[in-house]
Parts: sequence; structure tokens; C-alpha cells
Amino acid sequence: MKLFRSNSGFTLVEMTAVILIIAVLAVIYFLEIDSYRDRRMSEMAAKTLMLAAKAQEDFFAREHRYFDAKISGNGLNSILTTPDGIKTQVVAPAGVALNIRTKGFEKKAFTGSAYYKGSKMVHKYDSETGKMTVIPRSQEDME
Repeated sequence: MKLFRSNSGFTLVEMTAVILIIAVLAVIYFLEIDSYRDRRMSEMAAKTLMLAAKAQEDFFAREHRYFDAKISGNGLNSILTTPDGIKTQVVAPAGVALNIRTKGFEKKAFTGSAYYKGSKMVHKYDSETGKMTVIPRSQEDME
């Protein structure tokens, strides 16, 4: 009677190939997750800027002028407050910086910028044109 010997199992080369494929897929996955997080936080910065523009328009309707503001979500959410002490619906999430500057002596126009601190893009808004643009962050914005 003849005995059959089975050499079942995986060779070292096959196991190495599988581990290498899994490692490559893991790297791709983590890079995509980082990219998604950056896009999401950049969208949050844009939303914060648009809400701040609306809050500015509401304040202008009451006071006939805009106001300067600078808030940053450093670890906690920060709420935009008008100069007369009214809290707005603008909440800067952790990691989002918002800066609003009025134009001219009479403060009849403003510009605003918002960005996520880990992002390389900044969202800018101009009240005179009503348009938002996205531009690369400059070196002074990175600080």
C-alpha cells in the first residue's frame, strides 16, 4: 500500500507576499483617512466663516456697522460674541481659526478668513462681493 504525503500549508514566500499586500493596503487606507479628515475640517472652517458672515449681517442690520472678531477653537469649541455681548450661532470647532476685519473708518464692509490649523488651504470671504474663495495658506497663516 502506497502512502500519500501531503505538503499542505503555505511557504514562507507566500506568507511574505500576503503580509506585504496587507501592509500596502493599510498604508493606502491611513493616507485616505488623513485626507478625508483634512477635507472635512476644511469644510467646517468654510461653514464657520459663512455663519460668521451671517452674524455680521445680522449685527449690521441692528447697528449699521460691522465688527472685528478673532476666535480660535484651541482644544474646545469657541463661540463668536458680538461687541454688545450677544452670543451668535457661530461655533469654531477645535482646530479652526476665524478672523474678521472691518474695512474703512465707518466699518461698512469686512473681510473674513477661516482655516483648519492642519490644512494648507484658507477660506476667504469679502462682504463687498459676497464671494468666498479658497487659497493656499501663506507662511504667516501657518503660525
